[in-house]
Amino acid sequence: MSTQPTILVVDDERELADLYAMWVDGEYEVLTAYDGRSALEAMSPAVDVVLLDRHMPDLTGDEVLGRIRAAGHDCWVIMVTAVDPGLDIVELDIDDYVTKPVTRTQLTRIIENLRVQAKFSNDGRRELAALSNKMETLEDEQSVDELEETEAYRQLESDLTELSDSLVEE
Repeated sequence: MSTQPTILVVDDERELADLYAMWVDGEYEVLTAYDGRSALEAMSPAVDVVLLDRHMPDLTGDEVLGRIRAAGHDCWVIMVTAVDPGLDIVELDIDDYVTKPVTRTQLTRIIENLRVQAKFSNDGRRELAALSNKMETLEDEQSVDELEETEAYRQLESDLTELSDSLVEE
């Protein structure tokens, strides 16, 4: 039995899925799925991280994510997708959102950061990191002035501040 973390790479573009798998192979046990249904079949409690494409023809990444969470899997999920982020990502139960194209360095850095955060996954820091990552992703795509006009962004800011304050008080 391996002590390496397990990563499930899910992308309907086979070449990209295989490339991402090659990038992390050696450091991780790697499973690859080329569609949403295969991803759900490959999903197990052994999976630590899912690299999930958002736009796939059979089941969208959002649908796969919903089913993973509904099945009780508490793995880290990174959306790696060509879909530009919108305010809808605030509602997604993800740990990070990366827009393609992604480099090997970017991808491995994100995964390594999640591994470090895993040490704190039970004390609210995971949620804090996820909220912060969503905010950073949105701010990379839109101006803060535009974002601050939306209820979703203001709620994200409020949640981030509240959680941050509660962790400082502990």
